[in-house]
Amino acid sequence: MGLDYRGLIHQVDSMIRSSVLRSLGDLESSMEGIIELITEALNVEKPRLIVTINNINECGRFDSGPCSSILGIYIAGDSTILVNYKADLGTMLHLLSHHLQALENGKARYIQVKETEEVRLPWEIRPLEANAVIRAAYLARSIPPKVFKVWNEEVRPMAREVDESVNKARALISHLSRSMELILDRRQ
Repeated sequence: MGLDYRGLIHQVDSMIRSSVLRSLGDLESSMEGIIELITEALNVEKPRLIVTINNINECGRFDSGPCSSILGIYIAGDSTILVNYKADLGTMLHLLSHHLQALENGKARYIQVKETEEVRLPWEIRPLEANAVIRAAYLARSIPPKVFKVWNEEVRPMAREVDESVNKARALISHLSRSMELILDRRQ
């Protein structure tokens, strides 16, 4: 009795697409709604948002430490916030603050300053980072109350759903890998 490899491949692919990617997409939509609420209130251009399961590292050529385990990064070149699905609202506000810096100073100038700071200073004491911390605190005081409601009632539960679907997919892939190893051991 042989395995139906095509059926198994389809089943695994379907599980990842319908569970993990769907959950991640739903979470991204809710987070985009929050970004939209804030940017509309500020009357500024909304950045693109990408939510990822992957770890994010903002360490430059000369850095190590806290910058290697952050939960988001702002990519000024294409006005994109890349955020890990486990990020909190403070992280989102911090990243949005970087977007506001780029809008105020111009993307090219923001990128130039960021690159210069990267060469000269450790990540945690760069002026752009310090400014973003302060601005995020200001934003936290002035954002519409609906933002907190959406974050608590939509984003947090969806992040848990992403966790569950990722854990199920990882368990399945791990099981399949162990099965393959057993098959190889038996055949040798």
